[in-house]
Amino acid sequence: MMLGNQPALSRYLLPIIQQFSPGFLPGHFRARVSGKYWATADMLQLTFRVSKRWQGFMPGQHILLTLRHNGRYISRPFSICSTLADWQSTRSIALCCKVTSGAEFTPLLNQLQNETVVNISAAQGDFHWQQPALPALFIAAGSGITPIASMLLSQRHWLAPVSLYYRYRGSENAALLVQLKQLASRQPLFTLTLSDSRVEPAADMTNALLPQAKDKQIYLCGPAGFMQQIQQRLTEAGVALCTIHKEQFGPALPAIPCETITGDADESARQTTFIRAGSPHQVAASTQHSLLHAAEQHGLTPSFGCRMGVCFQCVCDKVSGQVRDIRTGALSGNGAEQIQLCISQPVTELVIKL
Repeated sequence: MMLGNQPALSRYLLPIIQQFSPGFLPGHFRARVSGKYWATADMLQLTFRVSKRWQGFMPGQHILLTLRHNGRYISRPFSICSTLADWQSTRSIALCCKVTSGAEFTPLLNQLQNETVVNISAAQGDFHWQQPALPALFIAAGSGITPIASMLLSQRHWLAPVSLYYRYRGSENAALLVQLKQLASRQPLFTLTLSDSRVEPAADMTNALLPQAKDKQIYLCGPAGFMQQIQQRLTEAGVALCTIHKEQFGPALPAIPCETITGDADESARQTTFIRAGSPHQVAASTQHSLLHAAEQHGLTPSFGCRMGVCFQCVCDKVSGQVRDIRTGALSGNGAEQIQLCISQPVTELVIKL
């Protein structure tokens, strides 16, 4: 039984605990809003004082920020944009969040007041500056600058030349630009190249950075289409895929050794059959989103509650196939078992009873 496998008694007693400690979530940490301001017209920077239990982060990592809205918990990942020195001196972190009008989550951020308590996860992800002693090329676009700025602005001992290509749409929309310019002015090993999409075609920027990419570690973050185009140009120019590090929210996949790269990446969707009231519904479920999201995108309405693996209202029977736990990256078996739709991503073809 699914509930018999839970790691903590607090998961059973959550409704009772929350009567005495509103907002408590097992496996999460408290963070208190200590400031906010608009870094650009659509990017809100929030500062949080974090629980003493939180164990810190590596610059470049992200967290899941969880808010309660309309009676349920919703979470979104955000990269930490502040420096390691800020964390060590004040136990504070900052998030620079792009607010999308009409979205469910990000408009709620501007409603947060000072001293509001929210929940955050432990720091996650393998997107960090892995070998500072080697020359590196950083490439960012839009809100993709946030983890890259954290890496660069946190660096204390510069051991090799580093370049950053930062693409944005107008300097007024370039978050963290002032801090990066200040870094470039005082650090001779750091070169900052700016590219305004309103006046410079993307191909011009790419052509300028390609000669800089040889024999360097490359760190890439930005919109999915932007990253795909840059990666394609880099690999066509002979850059080994294993030297390109990209931000990817969710469970990290194993790094690909240079000597084992042999073909194209796996397809991004898996055929999934949802069986409801005896009737099968076949859908293409994205490997990058939860099965709950896939079901809802195709007009199905499975039960759900918190959407983050806490309340177990979305538990259902997997008949066959393998899923990955979004929180931990752990793989299920291939046979029949119970799963939670909100925290499971498809790995193989699936059959699921709703």
